[in-house]
Amino acid sequence: MRRLAGAGAGILLAAGAVVFFSFCAKKMLPPSPDRFAPHLEEIDTRSRSQVELVFDEEIDPAKVVADSFSVTGPDGGRVELRGASLGRQADRVSLWTPVQVAAGLYELHGVVWDRAGNPTRFRARFRGSEKRDTIAPRVVRVEPSPGAAGLRSGAAVRVKFSEPVDTSGTLSFMFVPARYDTLFKRAWDPDWQGLGFVNRDSLPEGAIIYFMLEPGAADLEGNRTRVAAFTYFTPDSVFAAEPVRGKAEWHQGPLGTGTVFFHAESLAETTAVESRTTALAAVLRDGSFFTKVRQGGYEVEAVADTDGDGLVDLSSAVVRFSTEQESLELTLEPEKSPRPVSAYRR
Repeated sequence: MRRLAGAGAGILLAAGAVVFFSFCAKKMLPPSPDRFAPHLEEIDTRSRSQVELVFDEEIDPAKVVADSFSVTGPDGGRVELRGASLGRQADRVSLWTPVQVAAGLYELHGVVWDRAGNPTRFRARFRGSEKRDTIAPRVVRVEPSPGAAGLRSGAAVRVKFSEPVDTSGTLSFMFVPARYDTLFKRAWDPDWQGLGFVNRDSLPEGAIIYFMLEPGAADLEGNRTRVAAFTYFTPDSVFAAEPVRGKAEWHQGPLGTGTVFFHAESLAETTAVESRTTALAAVLRDGSFFTKVRQGGYEVEAVADTDGDGLVDLSSAVVRFSTEQESLELTLEPEKSPRPVSAYRR
């Protein structure tokens, strides 16, 4: 009986060892590396200025640039791409072209890489679309986030759009204080979807800088953004300012857009003697706004360009406001002498 018990124990031990080493071996086996290049499965002309490429696996977004593709038009001439980026999903690439010839035959050459670094070169054809893009571009990200602190040398403002923007068009933007309009240098990303404003100098201690890119940036088919890009930040480690909430309204309903200017009551209260406008706020679709301003008193006014032509259509009377107040309400009326939004900066 003892022998049998011993033999049984040995068998159990051996079986346990097999299971243990098998489990360890599975854990220690390295994952199989991806050695297969991506394959182009489909080309979808989503509009007369956008072509979407669909692959059988995820594409490395860092290597998707317009220079990686070339397009020949129906007349045999080269078509200059207006932008390239990752598409609606990670396995898709979007290319933006000038307005295509309806039903014209285009030839596309390109190279993409998957996330494992495998490249593939491909050649394909597609027909020009008649479908017009009627969707307005959106501002999908603004950096730094509103209220950011600790930004000193090399500070940059970045605006990211949902699609390439026509860089030949006029963009209306402003900084407060006004002198930063020229101290921040503007530059577009290669895909035309990102716009940066960079300041190489050190920002002065105690500065609070406000930035607004007004609505109206157009995509390649003329559709324009409807919401402003807005942020404010400081080089200081702490953002020393008071929160201000308010509402800007007019009798016909929500504004949909607008700008609120905070002017110091006297030059003695400003940090930059050449400007009395010391703070901004962006009016949201429902007419509300929020920002932070230094403690004190202000003369406040709101304006709105409701038709996107670059000129103010509505404006409010100037009201006095103190940060001791809980909220701020402004009523807008038609502007009798339309000017650009930035002209209301004092």
